[in-house]
Amino acid sequence: MRYFEFALATTAEKLEKTAKINLNNYAYGSTIGSMNGYLYSNLKNEISCFAYREEKNALLAAFAYNERTNSLQEAYDHILFTLNQAFAIRRAKNEPYEVTMQQIHEDLQEARRREYGTYSVKMMCSMKINIFDEYGISQKPFRFEWKEKIISMNAKKGTALYDRSLTDEMSNIERHKNTSGFHGNMVHYIISGRSAEAAADMAASLMQRLVASNRLRGRRMGIITEIEPDVYKSSNYLEELIENNYGGALLVDLSEKFGYEPVEYGMACKYIEKLVKKYRNECLFVFSYNIDKPGFAYQLLPKVREYIIPVAIKEGVGTRKEATSYLKNLIRDSEYSQYAGQAGEFMRLFPGKQFSQTDVLRAFGRFGPWCLNKNVLQAYDYTLPDTFMLDRDETCASSYDKLRELIGLASVKEQIDHVIAADIVEKERKRRMGSAYQLGTMHMIFGGNPGTAKTTVAKLFAKIAKEKGILKSGALVERGGMDLDGLGCVSAIREAFAEAQGGVLFIDEAYSLCDSYENGFGDEAIHTIVQEMENHRDDTVVIFAGYSEQMKHFLDRNPGMSSRIAFHVEFEDYSVQELCDITQLQLSRQQMEITDSAMAKLKDIYAKARRRRGKSDFDARRGNRGAHLCLHNERGREVLYDIILHVGHSRLSGRV
Repeated sequence: MRYFEFALATTAEKLEKTAKINLNNYAYGSTIGSMNGYLYSNLKNEISCFAYREEKNALLAAFAYNERTNSLQEAYDHILFTLNQAFAIRRAKNEPYEVTMQQIHEDLQEARRREYGTYSVKMMCSMKINIFDEYGISQKPFRFEWKEKIISMNAKKGTALYDRSLTDEMSNIERHKNTSGFHGNMVHYIISGRSAEAAADMAASLMQRLVASNRLRGRRMGIITEIEPDVYKSSNYLEELIENNYGGALLVDLSEKFGYEPVEYGMACKYIEKLVKKYRNECLFVFSYNIDKPGFAYQLLPKVREYIIPVAIKEGVGTRKEATSYLKNLIRDSEYSQYAGQAGEFMRLFPGKQFSQTDVLRAFGRFGPWCLNKNVLQAYDYTLPDTFMLDRDETCASSYDKLRELIGLASVKEQIDHVIAADIVEKERKRRMGSAYQLGTMHMIFGGNPGTAKTTVAKLFAKIAKEKGILKSGALVERGGMDLDGLGCVSAIREAFAEAQGGVLFIDEAYSLCDSYENGFGDEAIHTIVQEMENHRDDTVVIFAGYSEQMKHFLDRNPGMSSRIAFHVEFEDYSVQELCDITQLQLSRQQMEITDSAMAKLKDIYAKARRRRGKSDFDARRGNRGAHLCLHNERGREVLYDIILHVGHSRLSGRV
């Protein structure tokens, strides 16, 4: 079905005077309702029309027709003839223009609210829009997201940013116009890019040329995204949408929905393959996938090639001048058209020499607020800041200063300085080269014994990364290796990355994943973590922590993981003097003192414990947060008693 809106040169008052029928035979108390009832009863099958609003000196109306049995002109002439016969309406105020199924449904609901007819369910069926709920937005169990758009026939200018694969195909379409009476699809399209917006833009340009060359009959493009693996169970809603868009196009995004894995889409691929085979001559299929995360494209596309001739189209890349020209044309087609001349000034906010379609389309999405502020409000210095979360209290010491103040950890502090310097270099390269340059990963290994301040430093690093502009939020999310393994590990890992986005994901005892992997159980968890590390390489830092030797074994067992680790930070055991300094610091914070003799005894205990490394009765638990005794066994209690026997004064006097 195809759907149109137009305006009739009449009003309810005029209808009462010009009607040649008994209005009460079709509705009581509503002249427009009577007209709608008459049209419903007297129009030919597969042609429907109704008025939905009276506005000034016109009636706004909509109609639908089956393009398989009628042409637009035939359907339109029949409607005007019927209106003239019954109501002496001889002309329309404007030419009909095509709209979407969603728009027709909204028009029908408006007519229902105004009591212009009580037959909305029957009308929905006759117009084949009964996939909608009677009263509003569909409540039916769609297993995908769906929207539609009508393609404008005003071909875009300044297409220099398009890839040659697209411009060559558009030229090919124009050279091979359809001059026969045959209507089918010679080819279908596969679009690869980095965003759904770019794919939709390219698909629209292709449709413009196809319609102009008489190779495509309809201008309505359905857009299917967020497909679930069990889409084949959705009561054939997808098939109904395809069938109802005869002569139009369907853009299908092959990304897996969040929470699912590509491997789960086997049955969905078979279902879509069947629909392609059935409707390939009636609907133009355009499949799109993200080149960085192709979803289930590699499962489906080799199968559908058995039934269609695919033409591969790639997302384009252009110079700054070409990108600015492209942006200018996008602005001209928007509500900000009068400010198109500011495209160059706006593009200066974005560094680089080369830009993809996705870069420009996303920049265009930010043009509105910038334009409003510059030309209307003039209230803010709009610099597209990336830092917007968890700003520290400026009256407090910076997290970097707090790190420098920690006792010991000289090599750790040096490594953190190296991380900061490396990020500065990477950001400068990105600034100069633009989107063409891919930032390196910032993921890290924290190796060392328990109690060497790994968690403390991780928390400080998250805040330092926020302060230095490395990350956006400064938040730290902690997980244990065992928390991210076993049944449900995929969801647990993705939830952890989603929670940590913009900050740091700290995975303690990460080698437990490796142990499970060796036993044949952790491969799914490892694979998912590696995938999410790559997906979030620009906005999340992962820190794996654990014993040094076991962490080395962890990386050796997983080459994919090892290649994504940029920094190895080694946490050495505290020296005896550093442990004493930590003790002194903690006591001073409690306004307590320790005698020289007690400190001497404590030094002796620390020295003995360090020599027993691996079997120690204590560790400097939490590092600089305190050298706490671990009383896990009998020997631990003996150590505590030993210190108590050697204190000089009681705690009550403020001395230990």
